[in-house]
Amino acid sequence: MNLLLFEESFEEIELGGYDPKAKHLLDVVKVKAGSLVFVGFFNSLRARAKVTKVGSDGSISLQLIDSEPSPKLLPVSLLVGLPRPHTAKRILFDAASMGVKRIHFFETEKGEPSYAQSSLWSSDEWKRRVQLGVEQSFATRMPDVAIYPDLQTALSAFDQESLRVVLDNYEASGPLYKFLAMESLSVVLAVGSERGWSDQERLVFRQNGWHFAHLGEHVLRAETAVVAGVSAVASGLGFWKKQTQTNLS
Repeated sequence: MNLLLFEESFEEIELGGYDPKAKHLLDVVKVKAGSLVFVGFFNSLRARAKVTKVGSDGSISLQLIDSEPSPKLLPVSLLVGLPRPHTAKRILFDAASMGVKRIHFFETEKGEPSYAQSSLWSSDEWKRRVQLGVEQSFATRMPDVAIYPDLQTALSAFDQESLRVVLDNYEASGPLYKFLAMESLSVVLAVGSERGWSDQERLVFRQNGWHFAHLGEHVLRAETAVVAGVSAVASGLGFWKKQTQTNLS
């Protein structure tokens, strides 16, 4: 990870030897007194901190030096057909590290109902995957994550997005870049689970005004489609460029 996220801001803090953050700083980063490390605060600033003390018990004292704004989230959301847990873990990590603002899942007609009962969702494991992705990206802003029981219920969360696209190799009307010429302030991409969309789900998307597009002739895994799709949208619509200009201004 490229920074350590904390729930609350501090000027000075002592991490006990039992704290996973202290263990990471000692065992992975190999800090010593005087070392500088990067920290961040949930949905707030990122900062540099100085290690002022390393205790014999493994405890570490940190003192904040300076801080700056964290990168903003992209105006890009994901609606994902709930996949098997190990795939969902990858999507949570990758999408969070890319800075999407929402990662919403829904139980598909072709998916396994047991996926929603996984310990990934019944515990805080999913939150940890998101946090790891954000820390990896040297940022602090957390995307919103939700799970819905079906597609129709999920769609109501995306009524205000200016461009809504379903990734579908089989019924796409054209490549994704064809739709990126539209003037869009926000985008949501729908990515199917391993078994793809059902005919009824395609009908529901169409009835709600979604476009169908593809990422090329090759069929991609869900986690690969997420990275490729978000990259294409952020680059094609200039979101990365706009964000860089904003941060430099």
